[in-house]
Amino acid sequence: MKRLTAAGIVLSVLLLTGCWDRTEINHYAFWMGTFMDRAKDNEIRVSAQIAVPSQIGFSEGSSGSGEDQGSIVVSATAPTLLASCQLIQDKLPRRLFIGHRRAVFIGQSLAESGIRDLMDMYTRNLETSFRTSVFIVIGEKPERVLEMKSPFEPLSSSAAVDIEKYSKNGDKSFRDFIVAMKNETTCPVLSVINTADIENKKAGQVFEINRLAIFNKKTQLAGILDPEDSLMALRVMARLNQHIVTQYISKGDGYVTLFESNQRTRIQTKIEGGQVSVHIKLTGTGTLRENRTKFDLLDSKALAVVQKELNEGLSKEVLKSINKVQSTYGTDIFGFGDAIHQQHPGEWQKLKGNWEQTFPHVKVFVDVNLHIVRIGAQGSPT
Repeated sequence: MKRLTAAGIVLSVLLLTGCWDRTEINHYAFWMGTFMDRAKDNEIRVSAQIAVPSQIGFSEGSSGSGEDQGSIVVSATAPTLLASCQLIQDKLPRRLFIGHRRAVFIGQSLAESGIRDLMDMYTRNLETSFRTSVFIVIGEKPERVLEMKSPFEPLSSSAAVDIEKYSKNGDKSFRDFIVAMKNETTCPVLSVINTADIENKKAGQVFEINRLAIFNKKTQLAGILDPEDSLMALRVMARLNQHIVTQYISKGDGYVTLFESNQRTRIQTKIEGGQVSVHIKLTGTGTLRENRTKFDLLDSKALAVVQKELNEGLSKEVLKSINKVQSTYGTDIFGFGDAIHQQHPGEWQKLKGNWEQTFPHVKVFVDVNLHIVRIGAQGSPT
């Protein structure tokens, strides 16, 4: 019995010694954010935001200096993305770990030249998380996005992800982009960050994420929508995170503001005489948040007038945004081609080879049916 006990103790000690070749956590450099852009001679410049755990959480008045950002930025330039990453590793005394990376920022110049090759490298990297958020950065000195000091997050990459999460745009990840890239009809979209917003905010560097970058099927940046067109595009795509609707009611001589929920998008397509038409029906329910009209909305007739004008106004705004994307950029970000493929598979075989040329000439009809279900305890304006 004593021999068995001694053997058990020895075996336990051996098992507790661990692996001789493992990497301790304090030997890792955690790569939290990436910025990429074109450099001279068509090379790729990569900047890595590396977390510095000893500085995270410091602020003025504490033991820190108040200037610590919780990270350092290391950059390198090479002919390929992977070569640039290796040069960054060569500059660090710790092994790079990319599994916790939260955001990838792509400069406008690189986006315009096409990012398919970059997506190829990331899809082959087993350490890459497909939930990583991706942004297009415009404005002067776009790499500044990695050095931004947010009043809410020690790392600007984390701040960007959280801002997008709670914005109207909703988050957009590698996975979403790759799915759209592989789709034979729908073109990808990404959120946009403008460095001008960062430069204009001196007391705590914050920025807005309210614009969409749209790509063609070659994954080249085709254009950037303004905030209103971005909002309407996301509504059609059924990807709007939240929607506060403010509409002027002419018969009521004032504005109403509603919170829209239960949003639904239905797309029906027709092909007659070679002409493609798309009929979009947008439905949802609205909760009245503010009434600045002269109407008492407890009156069902007045409520019907407001609802009618609201739906007509939204229909016009959505149609205007769709037509702008058709005429200016010619990229199908709405999934019209997908709808034709599903509803008219035989006709789609004739159209798919020339869809980019056909899409700008598609006739679009929009019908919005937003039903106001709650107006609060007081129907008249305050």
